[in-house]
Amino acid sequence: MENLIIFSLSSNQAVAEKVAKKYNAELGVVSIDKFADGEVLVKTLSEVKNKNAVIIESTAKNAHETLFELLLLVDSIKRSGARSIRLFIPYFGYSRQERVSWFNEPVSCEVVAKILDTAEVNEILTFDLHHDDIVSFFKTKFINLPTTKLFEDYYKEYFAKHKIDLKDVVVVSPDHGSNTRADLLVSALKGSKKVILNKYRPKPNLAEHLEVNVDEVKDKVCIIIDDIIDTGGTIISASDLLLKSGAKSVLVAASHGVFSPNSINKLLESPLDDIVVSNSIERHLPKEIHVTDISELIEL
Repeated sequence: MENLIIFSLSSNQAVAEKVAKKYNAELGVVSIDKFADGEVLVKTLSEVKNKNAVIIESTAKNAHETLFELLLLVDSIKRSGARSIRLFIPYFGYSRQERVSWFNEPVSCEVVAKILDTAEVNEILTFDLHHDDIVSFFKTKFINLPTTKLFEDYYKEYFAKHKIDLKDVVVVSPDHGSNTRADLLVSALKGSKKVILNKYRPKPNLAEHLEVNVDEVKDKVCIIIDDIIDTGGTIISASDLLLKSGAKSVLVAASHGVFSPNSINKLLESPLDDIVVSNSIERHLPKEIHVTDISELIEL
């Protein structure tokens, strides 16, 4: 795509810079002003007339505020005469509220989809949605991209370094929701196998794993693959079960490192051997948590 200009607000500035460099594109400049009453004004300071604009912005922390700033930036770019607007949302906030789980709940993710449709961009892209059904919420062209290639490359290097044979590797889906992600990684890591854990969640932010076939994980290197690490409850519960069932070691891969308060300490204090996430949510992380780069997957 020619005549490109790449924008970001605050969530993915480093990724936007890498993508701009990758495509020898202009990096757009944005101003964000906040008024005394809390209202916000967002606009492009770069010339966009007849240019193909790309906005890269996750709706992670304070998702509702980021979402509104994103909508204002889209409107500013559109009114300034951009030829096209593509929106990359590496981490799609509210994606875990894609169905009614408790009495009288809204389907918040569908509400967000309807709001984004009003922006009338040419295309919206994201990585590893919490559930595939979310795509159907949109009228705008919407593409859900896998991050499998990032973890394939990471683990091939990890296994070579630690002299691990793929026949001793088991990819673990912590619940049926991550089944497709596990299948993709198993397919990429030829020679590995897959296990699905049965999970019961008694209330929000608490996860209890019930059972696993011991014969499938005993003496194996287990990779727990999930879309999100938030409180760490699911990961820690799953790793405890695997280790009690005889697993040799437990590794964790997650597309999006949300990391709610105190979660990182809990994870680092657990017996996990390795944790890797993507930089869909940019933040400072301790060196023990490894980060893969989604800019490698963004194609324009």
